[in-house]
This record gives sequence, structure tokens and C-alpha cells, in this order.
Amino acid sequence: MRNYATYKVVWNRKGQTGAALVQIEILLPNGKQKYVGTGLKITSSEWDSKSRQITGPFATRLNNQIAEKIAKIRAHELILIEKNMRLTANEVTVALGEKDTGSFVAFMRDQIAARNDIAPGTRFLHTRVANRLEQHGIIRYTDLTYMNIVSFDQFISKELKAQTSVAKHHQVVKTYITMATKANLIDYSSNPYLKFNVDRGKSKIRTRLDENEIEALLKKPASLTRDCAVFQLFTGITHRDLECLTQNNIRRDGSDVWIEGLRKKSGEMYTIYLLPEAVEIIDRYAGNNRLIPCKGLQKYNLDLKILAASCGITKVLSTYVLRHTAATRMLRKGVPITTISSILGHNKIETTLIYARLEKQIMKEQMISAFAKPPENKPRNSEQVQPEQS
Repeated sequence: MRNYATYKVVWNRKGQTGAALVQIEILLPNGKQKYVGTGLKITSSEWDSKSRQITGPFATRLNNQIAEKIAKIRAHELILIEKNMRLTANEVTVALGEKDTGSFVAFMRDQIAARNDIAPGTRFLHTRVANRLEQHGIIRYTDLTYMNIVSFDQFISKELKAQTSVAKHHQVVKTYITMATKANLIDYSSNPYLKFNVDRGKSKIRTRLDENEIEALLKKPASLTRDCAVFQLFTGITHRDLECLTQNNIRRDGSDVWIEGLRKKSGEMYTIYLLPEAVEIIDRYAGNNRLIPCKGLQKYNLDLKILAASCGITKVLSTYVLRHTAATRMLRKGVPITTISSILGHNKIETTLIYARLEKQIMKEQMISAFAKPPENKPRNSEQVQPEQS
């Protein structure tokens, strides 16, 4: 691949009759062509195809005007070459000082809205990433430089607590850069992630309650916060899905009670069988349209910390801790991993297997079971062989 572009002045590129446009044809280093208008329209009698110049009474001034435009682009290209970069179609626009219509953030938002292969929760995350890019000043395709991505990494690292979340943001940006590259909106060599390596980080150990802490929570008198927490413990449902539950989500089949709905994050249909403890809670709020009138996420998490303190629980209790606890508790009770995956609404069984890897009690029981010695077949006292009488 060449490091530089080549320039040529052309007339009547589309083979029109009569007066036609004079344009600058630029063969970019990536092999693609970019045509720049000169604002001039002439007839065949005013064009010298051999010298590729305009003829006539105003030829000198008009040819100089075109030459100045080419010189402006070339000067910008030299600056790019010094930075180990190459001239692209977007950089030509920048060189000419024209309005840059190449908005990467706008492209992202259009694609996010048009995609039907992502879940609502994923769409929400992608939109948030686009907003943060814009907030940090990365808007145009020309803003997608290595140094800007390094700066963006530092920006989101201050806002996000976990490195895994930072890595997920970068993965979203990379996804739409790839889409823009395939749409010929950005040159492959301009992809800043060819040089920037993302630290994926390590997942933190998920906090969950032990049996004594669960028992302390269950013994607390009924209250809205306590009831929401216990309902999460027996269903593994997320706070977002709990907020959306109404009496219409209930299905009763004799003595059996189920809740059915659509996951907010994945958009998948789910069905959860309710144990008596969970049924007791929803019956307590039967007069409300909402199944359980839980508070908003921030207030709910704050109330959970107060509830935990009253139970003597020193762990930081949150809606996520309750969901993780529900999953590991089901594992300890012997619920199959595939059933737990369905209840939690995981798209991949690997996500659910994280809980199994973290559950030490299950690991202990499986190790003991695997290495336990089989009982010796010793005869009982009454069956012991008597010595022969002489």
C-alpha cells in the first residue's frame, strides 16, 4: 500500500452532453477514489484533454484556483504522513475546511436503532457508549485516533468501577468501527484499535449470602423492602423485571402459581414457578396493579443496606447480591444448572456456570462423592464363618 495519494484533474467524468463538471480525482493510499468538486462547469471547447487544463480567456485564474485546492489537500496529507497516518476520504474533507458530515456517533445511533439482532439491555448499553463518546468529544470519523481512544479509556475508567465494564465499552466502539469500515465510511488502516490493546480485566467474586444470613432475612417482619428481597431470593428475578410485573403476569393452575413475562435485558420470554414463600408475598399486595410495588433501584438498594444492618449482615446487600444468592442457593438445593439458567434468563449456559464454579459447598460435596471409598463387604456377626469342629 502506498503512503501517499495521487491527484488528477478530470472533466465530464459521467459523459454528459453540453457543459460538464471539472473535478479533482484523488487516488487514495488505500486504492479507493475520492472526487472533489471545483465548482466549475465548462464545455468541451474549454477543456484541453492532453494537458488536463481549462482553456479560454479565464484559463490561468481558473487553473490556479484548482491547483491551490490540490496544494491545500497535499499540505494536509504531508502532516498526516509525518504522524504515520494516511490520507482518507474524511481527511480530504478536513483539509478543505468543509463541513464534516462524517459523524461516527450519528452512524452508531442509526445502526443501534436499526438493529434487530440485539436485546433491549444491549441496545441500552450501546446507546450509553455513544453518549459517552460524544461527551468526551469523539464525534466524527476523524476523531477516531489512537490518542483520542487512549484519552477515552482514561475518561471511562474514572467513571466505571470495574475494568470489565471499561473493556465492554471499548468492545462496543470496536463493533461499530468494524461496521463503518465495511460500509467504506472509514479506512481499515485508520482503526485506532489496531494499535490500542484493551485490558479485559478480571471478573470480581460475586458476593452472596450464606444460609445463616438468608435465615436472618427470612425471619424479619414483613415490610416492602424485606418482601422484595425475599421474592428475589426465591425467584432470582432482576429488579428491572420485578418493577414491570403486574397482576397480568400471574398464571394460576390449581394450587400452582407461576409468573410469566419478557426479560427487560434480553427480551426473552420467561416462566418461573413460585414457591409458597413467594406466593405469600404477592398475595399480600393483591390489591395493587403492580405485583409488588417495589421502589426505584437507587432507593431500593439504599433500603437493602438498612435492612441488612438490622439483620446483622455485614455484607453490602444489593439487588445483584440477592440475584447471585438465589442462583447459588438453587444450586445447593439441587436444582439443575439448565433450569437455573432458564430462570435467570441467561442466553448462555456458561454465564450460569460461573455460580457453580464459585459455590465451594457444591465443589466439596462433589469431591467427597467422587473420591469416597466404597464400603467394605464385611459379613455381619450372625453370618461370620464358624471354625470347623474337629
